[in-house]
Amino acid sequence: AIPEAHFQPLPEGPHSPFDIAGDIVSSTVDFVCEKPSERPDERILKTVLFTDIVGSTEQLGTHGDAHWRRQLDAHDRAVDWLLEKYGGHRAKHTGDGIFALFDGPTKAVRCALELVPTLATRGIPIRAGVHIGECERRGAEWSGMAVHTGARIGALAGTGEVLASRTVRDLSAGSGLTFESLGPQQLKGLPEAIDVYRITTPTSGLTK
Repeated sequence: AIPEAHFQPLPEGPHSPFDIAGDIVSSTVDFVCEKPSERPDERILKTVLFTDIVGSTEQLGTHGDAHWRRQLDAHDRAVDWLLEKYGGHRAKHTGDGIFALFDGPTKAVRCALELVPTLATRGIPIRAGVHIGECERRGAEWSGMAVHTGARIGALAGTGEVLASRTVRDLSAGSGLTFESLGPQQLKGLPEAIDVYRITTPTSGLTK
């Protein structure tokens, strides 16, 4: 069977090939050229990365709008550069952070670990959370339990920390990353507690 193929009925009555040629060509072009966002919802295995600027409201109140806009511009430039470096895709700008997607966990983690100190040198403290699971794509939007879990893990992180689920740890074996267990954590909206880990890099000596 052809994936996403569909039946195209014709009007009643006899037809010659010349009568229906236009309809066939039109339907074929529509099917071949159909954008992925216009096709039915689909579930795809992705690694999700959530970041959040810590103390953003305080920074805005202390330094004002102009300074905050400059900070956001610096934040976005660093994020775009590192997403390109590690093969990530920005799924959504959350105002004070990002929601990004990767094809594998190690690149997502390394992106987060590099993003933390890069932004810290610019006076922009962040925290991050990483999870992997099936995500549902609806047009340009992404949703599902994996997305929700990644966001909650990120919200649990402290300033400068990169936290991840056990699934990320298990799939990152042999990567050279160090995972420090924080034990089971009950995350808001999840029916059961999940194991959460703080990620560090042996070479940096810094907790992310």
